[in-house]
Amino acid sequence: MKGPGLLIVLLVVLGGVSGLGFLLGLGNAAVLAALTALFCLIAAVGGPLWADLRLLAWFAPALILAVGVPRLLGAVSQWAAIGLLVVIVVVAGLLPVLGARFVTVGLGLGMASLFGYGFQVTGTASAGQVLGAPALAVGVVILLRALMGVKDPAEPTRDALAGALESGSSETQERAARLWLADRPRRWTGRVLGGMFRYRAATGLLEIRRKRLDSPEIGETLDAAKEEAARLAEAVRSPTAPDEIEPLRRREPSGLPGATARLVTALWEALETIRTAAIERDESRVDVPKGLRKELRRIELSGAFSWQSAQFRHALRCGLGVGLALVVASFRPGDPLTVSFLLGTFAIMQPEWRDSLGKAWQRIAGSLGGAVVLTLVLWLLPQGFLLPIGLVALLGGFSFMRTRPAVFNGCMVLMSVGMNATTRHLDPRYVLVEYLLLMVLAGAIALLFGFAAIPGVPKPGPGERFESAVGASRALLGSVGRKLRGEDVDPRTLGLEFRAAAVAHHGLLAAEPGTKEPSPGQRDALENAAEALRGLSVTASSLLLRPGSAGAADALDEAARTLGTDEAAEIPVPRDADEEQRLVLDTIAADVVAVGEAAQTLKGA
Repeated sequence: MKGPGLLIVLLVVLGGVSGLGFLLGLGNAAVLAALTALFCLIAAVGGPLWADLRLLAWFAPALILAVGVPRLLGAVSQWAAIGLLVVIVVVAGLLPVLGARFVTVGLGLGMASLFGYGFQVTGTASAGQVLGAPALAVGVVILLRALMGVKDPAEPTRDALAGALESGSSETQERAARLWLADRPRRWTGRVLGGMFRYRAATGLLEIRRKRLDSPEIGETLDAAKEEAARLAEAVRSPTAPDEIEPLRRREPSGLPGATARLVTALWEALETIRTAAIERDESRVDVPKGLRKELRRIELSGAFSWQSAQFRHALRCGLGVGLALVVASFRPGDPLTVSFLLGTFAIMQPEWRDSLGKAWQRIAGSLGGAVVLTLVLWLLPQGFLLPIGLVALLGGFSFMRTRPAVFNGCMVLMSVGMNATTRHLDPRYVLVEYLLLMVLAGAIALLFGFAAIPGVPKPGPGERFESAVGASRALLGSVGRKLRGEDVDPRTLGLEFRAAAVAHHGLLAAEPGTKEPSPGQRDALENAAEALRGLSVTASSLLLRPGSAGAADALDEAARTLGTDEAAEIPVPRDADEEQRLVLDTIAADVVAVGEAAQTLKGA
């Protein structure tokens, strides 16, 4: 959501929640409800409607408790409240292991809890008002999310499928697969997904053949297929079935070796599958293996609670950093800028210390820019203009939150200083200086823990982390293949291999401070490899849950053998494979190709 649409939503949330809060008797806590709703909104939007509503079913009560309980506990024991907030921040730091969708969920949970604790309510608020404020916030956001998606609940899924078809990257394809599974899976979108994975595998293998054979004809074929894929993406994105889609303009050069010619045929057949599915739009439900979603969560969480998990170590560092910030804030009770200080510390800390450095620069540079603007405002305009300028900055700043973080941070200076100076009758110049000092302190605390290397933790480079992750996935695929054949595989061994693979996948992207910095190309390769390897774990698990998967054992063996190599091997598909099994095997083929491409990038760097 961008531009005017986002501004309208923010106005509805802020105005609607605060107005309802006063009507329902929340008193001054109505302002807490309105601003808490903004943090809830961060987590509420990001997937198809039904998936987001399922997420909100557990996130809503968690948010209510995270916002209300530490504040109430702080009235009894400040140290107990700080301890509880540290636990909440650690949990929020672990949520991204569940996938990219949960990055904003963790961000919203952590920011809302710190905001609820540090926000200074004018006057007093009862326990009912403190808990009622976040309850009202999540109630309005749930209603708003339902209204936003009821017209076209599956739009995010179609957009993700179309985007993956256009880009062809592992990251977009895995995101499309996750959204499709999280939504109510329809047969036509399942066929598009399967065709997309077959297309991805064929293009990857043909690209390898093109380099080996030095064949311009293969390159021209791939370019033609890319143009057709972009055209089909628009048809997939459409909310209604098109009356007709122009037939594919195939380009099939003659004189290619047999295996390469078969790949070209498979390439065009995959696109034809997508075209047919987009026209016919079979809306019947796909038979997803029972328990697959829970198994997916179990696999991803199994590697999170481990000292070897980079995400777990980041969550601990984040909790310790925020804990120190809370202790510092405890020496200035009643300071209206406590919220900005706590949120700044939390927002700067990232899994990668280099990203933390970037966030610190954005925060401090944005704050300095906002300070310059505020100085001009104080020089040119009466102080009475600070409050309306602060409100406008709050609304306008959220439009730049993701695209231009420094601008967003500058707007937060205008909002925080302007509103606090006006409502509390403080000298805006003093408030501005204090704000800047607190942002510098927040950056120092965040970077102190972001750069802190944990003793005893190895510091492997990008290539070593990649080899470790590939090795763990090979072992897992081999064991699953033996299990599908009926061989005696100890379930505990299988569980440990799933856990080891999950830990290795987490470590691909979150390096320990002091490790060699990857180049931009290496970082992209690691991100693509991480998504593909996670996908392999999920598809292996789905084969274990699905009856009649013995025929897929050969495919898993071939995937394990060629994973992470430059061997352009096709993944065998049993002749009697049904549509659901074919989709799983197509996913494996595309993921193996993606890991092979990442291996070539890392080797050549």
